[in-house]
Amino acid sequence: MAKLFLSYARQDHAIVEKLAAALEAAGHDVWWDKHIKAGSVYEHDIEAALKDADAAIVAWSGDAVQSAWVKDEAAFARDAGKLVPISLDGAEAPLGFRQYQTMGFKGWKGDSNAAAFQALQTAIAEKSGDAPPTDTPSEPSPAIKLPVAAAAGVGALVIAIAAFFLFQPRGGAPDQQNAAIQPTDDVSIAVLPFADMSPEGNQEYFADGLSEELLNVLVRIDGLKVASRTSSFSMRDKNMNIGEIAQALNVNHIVEGSIRKSNNRIRVTAQLIDTHTDKHLWSETYDRQLSDIFRIQDEIANSIFNALRSELGVEKDTPIKIKPATENLTAYELYLKARELFTARGKANVKDSLDLFEQITQMQPDYAEAWEGLAGVYAVASSWGITDRDYSALSLDAARKALEIDPSLSMPYAVIGLTYRTHYPTPWEESLDNLKKAVANDPSNMNAHLWMGMNYMGLGYHDRAMAAFDACLDIDPAFNLCRKYKSIVHLFRGETDEAMALAEKNAESGYFNDFDVYIPVVLAQDDRLTAFTISRFINWWAKFPHPDYIDALENPDALTPQRFEALEVWASERKVDLLDKTNIILAYRAYDRISVEGFDNDYEDLWLPAFGHFRQSPEFKSLTAALGLTDYWRANGFPAQCEIISETDFVCQ
Repeated sequence: MAKLFLSYARQDHAIVEKLAAALEAAGHDVWWDKHIKAGSVYEHDIEAALKDADAAIVAWSGDAVQSAWVKDEAAFARDAGKLVPISLDGAEAPLGFRQYQTMGFKGWKGDSNAAAFQALQTAIAEKSGDAPPTDTPSEPSPAIKLPVAAAAGVGALVIAIAAFFLFQPRGGAPDQQNAAIQPTDDVSIAVLPFADMSPEGNQEYFADGLSEELLNVLVRIDGLKVASRTSSFSMRDKNMNIGEIAQALNVNHIVEGSIRKSNNRIRVTAQLIDTHTDKHLWSETYDRQLSDIFRIQDEIANSIFNALRSELGVEKDTPIKIKPATENLTAYELYLKARELFTARGKANVKDSLDLFEQITQMQPDYAEAWEGLAGVYAVASSWGITDRDYSALSLDAARKALEIDPSLSMPYAVIGLTYRTHYPTPWEESLDNLKKAVANDPSNMNAHLWMGMNYMGLGYHDRAMAAFDACLDIDPAFNLCRKYKSIVHLFRGETDEAMALAEKNAESGYFNDFDVYIPVVLAQDDRLTAFTISRFINWWAKFPHPDYIDALENPDALTPQRFEALEVWASERKVDLLDKTNIILAYRAYDRISVEGFDNDYEDLWLPAFGHFRQSPEFKSLTAALGLTDYWRANGFPAQCEIISETDFVCQ
């Protein structure tokens, strides 16, 4: 993706922040400064960034055309052949720039699918040399969007839960020489988990693996919308017919099947159903040696593709060529078992998964996806109480090993980005760079979008965080974690109705993690009953002083140090470590108790409107410095809710 320079007038900050967020979510490296001031150091930084950029987007507006800074930057970009002009409010470019076509962004709300944004993407591609060739192949073949090779699919509880969704295995890579063809219709499909029909009923992990491998091949066929693994697998054991499942998943085709595995034989039955007509477009039974499993995957994927060719607008019958991640069947079976144990969660399962992944990497040291899986398990081991080794360092080593073998993988980059986030002071630049690489290698990696959004949320860049969570939910609308964090960002922005609507969706699905963030909201609505209910659910310890906690949130001006001291006595008696309960410390305004050691990635508490008083305190500045936030802000721009007071001081609302 391109390196971009973004020039704008400071009065247009709000819309420009949305634009920067959308561009970064699309994988671009965006340089922009929200606090440009006169001075030689700024001139030097700006000139260096302009020289380094592939394209310079100049956002004209009524204010921008009056800005000497913007016009100087536009002139530099024009002379360097990098100028990409847009108009935010319909304002005409000033003299000297009107011969360049200006794209209209008036009324743009941040939608990356809008025609204006797509036109901007095309202009960027042309400037950076990434534009697609204009010559059409004489015999076009189907577009398979895949990286170079197949991709397999922290101490806080949030990170451990996020890891549940870590593995999105890629069974194999379709041949990369296939060229792009635009589909004629919107074609969508869901791969349901294959049923285990084996005599012992103990092969569900193998059936799930086959389903996932198939899903991750189909998701790379251009024009084919594929329901996510979590959405499709949530239909397991549901008492619903095909039409109801299709409606729930919003797809017009369903793949379902079964496996029967016994000794070294396997029988796989699969069928493709048009959910509009309930017609079976294709079905087949494969009765083979187990060693043929990779060939079976290949044949099923090609049969489905051939059945949908006309709907996809593909005329030529070009086969999809799949390269298995490994030819070692024993290693592959162990990989599927390790992944199944990991997704089952629980300390014992995570430990067993860890042992199996280590065994696989010893058995086949060049199995990139196994190193990828090991990196993921290492990343969350300490969250499950497995602390006998330095698993953070081991996670980084395993992820790097995976990338040495196959640099086209996505998840190792995401794991590195995630692991960096748990180091203090956090190397934010490195963390974000790795997450951007993960997205570039696999734009459908919803975990990379999730973790990027969490980074931006912590950094206080609310609009960028929102764009990342939107990208995550575009991939999987049922992903509760992304929905939770999007709701919290709405709270940060004062958009209470939108936040509560998303919270209600999570509640309907039985997901209540971090619901304490909504206690100040319901208290503001005089709904103390709901506030007490949430507190009882979140602060579940025996004899927790719920009335005093609620009163602290309702009447913060009446707080005294003695009330928190009484809470500390309760915590000591109950052996509860209050120092890692940032939300409670902030509620009692015991700011001197907050430290980086106990913060534990509680960024959802850092920017809540209810804790604005903390952001005015010296302790907030000490914490942001210890977390690496202040250094990152000084290098990359402070968030919109913060203001620079001097070279050494700032204030955040």
